[in-house]
Amino acid sequence: MKKLFYLFLLATLLLSACGKNTAPKEVAVDKDKNTSVEDIVGAIVKNKFTVEEKNGTVSISIQDTDVKKGMKNQMLKDSTKIFAELSKLPSVKTPSISWSAPLTEPNGNKSMNELLNIYFSEEDFKKTNWANYTQLDIESTATHYHQEASLGQ
Repeated sequence: MKKLFYLFLLATLLLSACGKNTAPKEVAVDKDKNTSVEDIVGAIVKNKFTVEEKNGTVSISIQDTDVKKGMKNQMLKDSTKIFAELSKLPSVKTPSISWSAPLTEPNGNKSMNELLNIYFSEEDFKKTNWANYTQLDIESTATHYHQEASLGQ
């Protein structure tokens, strides 16, 4: 009887594990359903963010309160994916992303500081091949790229 119980338990665990989707959520930009910039950013980052849009200029500000060593790479990957998805929206002409995080000051207080700022002019945004965005070096591709020294190389 115990063998049957353990066999049933194992089968249940295997079935439940097969049903889990561990792949990151893909953003599907649907021009017919008016995918918004907020939809795109919200699907890619799990941090607090704000979006300002005006006449094709899109400014995204992301507040990352859980910054760890090595986060620069993740910020760059997320930013590149956001830009790639924004390139599918005809209304977006000049996008920018600003990442902020709390830094500890010499007196021990923490304040939100901008760590990374990436901007694309309309011309540079259009000419960039976003189809293979994972291979892009966003640091050299962007019209303007600035990072806080604390992020390192």
